[in-house]
Amino acid sequence: MQQQPTPDHNTRIVVALIGVAMVGFIAVTYPTLIPALTVALAAFMALALLLKL
Repeated sequence: MQQQPTPDHNTRIVVALIGVAMVGFIAVTYPTLIPALTVALAAFMALALLLKL
């Protein structure tokens, strides 16, 4: 029997997809911001790992 995913897990996936879409849109619209977006992504990932999100 297949286990149903928890709503919290689904919320995380949806928020991640919205974030990726937004960053992709910004990168296409303003290519000069790609280095800043890379630094922001690195900082976010470090914070996520630190807080174990």
